[in-house]
Amino acid sequence: MKSSLRTRSFSASTREPDSMTYSPALSPTVSAALERFRPLLSSAEFTRLLEVLTQDLLPSIRINLLKQDPTQFSRQLHDRYGWDFSPVPYCASGFNLTAPSGSIAKTIEHALGDYYIQESASMLPVELFDLTQHTSPLILDMAASPGGKTTHLVDKTSDCGLVIANDASSGRIAALRVVLAKWGAINQAVTCLHGEYFGSQLSETFDAVLLDAPCSMQNLYDTSSHPSREVSPGEQQSLSNRQFLLLRSALQTVKVGGQVVYSTCTLSPEEDEQVVQRILDAFGSLIRLDDLSAKLPRPAPALLQDGSYTFSPHMRNAVRLWPHIFGTTGFFSARFTKQASRILSTDTDALRSTSRIDKKNLFSRKDQQRICDWMKSFYGFDLEAVLQAQQLCIMESGNAILLVPERLFREFAELPISSFGLNAFKRIPAGFQISHECAARFGHLFKNGIAVLDEEQSRSYLERQDIFSFRAGSALVGETLLVKDESGRVLGRAKALKDRLKNLLPPRLF
Repeated sequence: MKSSLRTRSFSASTREPDSMTYSPALSPTVSAALERFRPLLSSAEFTRLLEVLTQDLLPSIRINLLKQDPTQFSRQLHDRYGWDFSPVPYCASGFNLTAPSGSIAKTIEHALGDYYIQESASMLPVELFDLTQHTSPLILDMAASPGGKTTHLVDKTSDCGLVIANDASSGRIAALRVVLAKWGAINQAVTCLHGEYFGSQLSETFDAVLLDAPCSMQNLYDTSSHPSREVSPGEQQSLSNRQFLLLRSALQTVKVGGQVVYSTCTLSPEEDEQVVQRILDAFGSLIRLDDLSAKLPRPAPALLQDGSYTFSPHMRNAVRLWPHIFGTTGFFSARFTKQASRILSTDTDALRSTSRIDKKNLFSRKDQQRICDWMKSFYGFDLEAVLQAQQLCIMESGNAILLVPERLFREFAELPISSFGLNAFKRIPAGFQISHECAARFGHLFKNGIAVLDEEQSRSYLERQDIFSFRAGSALVGETLLVKDESGRVLGRAKALKDRLKNLLPPRLF
């Protein structure tokens, strides 16, 4: 075995000489990956892995902690749709659906961001952070789109920290912004920068960094959304080098004492243990590879050797999720703690700011109090308390009135930002109107200004029909009401007219 991590992939000599015949239900690319990975498992474990791969992968969801209590809400979904739930063992807000009825993507709860459809393995990285010492941590999600793990980070901080959600691909930013808006995340800002920028220009800035790195996705499952494909040795090594550079940047931009979680949705050692070993060699005693065994109900250690290389004994502290361990897709995670400072030179130049943050658009104290008083008077909702607890302010941007993180103005005024905060209101001739996002995020806390629909009316409302059988009092005509059904479920908004409720569900909601 070799301990040096020069570029090298699995060679034919590392495989067992007798190849196996795999189930015809497995695609040729999955079968080829299995043959590559077979030497890494005992015969008993490999048999268990094959058994699991012939079974359907359970769909899973993670419940929005900003809006729902996981235990109560999962019970409501069971009663409403007949879904049966089993908990994800390492994520309290995550559930596998053992008997889903219909499409879990086509419910009003999903449309309003009450839950996120997420493979259960992808719930692991954020759960690995220990943020208990921070009341409002500053977090970087370096490769964030489509945003599932970003929303998890927002939940992890109760939306009281600040999450910078970055993605280097401009084509992926729109999807990221949609997911964050649907979740109701406020203390967040979206950037579109190369990951190396942060290590170069924002050294030792963040309390925590998540790097869910671009990878080959060799996770042993072939799905319509992520079909398996062959990966050449050259592409594999290119990915590995890219992952190393991004992880190096993550460790540069995190503060001393801060944590970096590295994850991939591949089981390829070239992109997992080999990348981690290169980082350990580069940083030495400046970082610690943390023991994550207490985060899982049963062991899932990373490899100590992969047939080509022998790794540090500390590599067992990282996590390798083979599908047969928890019934997930293949996955890898490692957490580092930065123990001392060292700034590495990079070739990344500083960028000229194109930030949209402009203090002149902030509400005055008088205007901010006016909107808080209106929310308290009409909806019975204490917006002022939310602003104080989450360190938010109010600003105007075009036709939208946003709730935005105060820290952006103090700490990131020059950072090139694509979007931030939550679109909460807009001006109308009579004053203000709540947005769909505001209703979905805070509606469960409203006490007044609510239209409660019966079962038939609710069904019509979700079909985007106006509700002519509902008559609001004369004092409410012209007002925008929160719409709920008789169970208390938030459905959206409607405008009270003399003869009906005008449906204000946004287009393309489902």
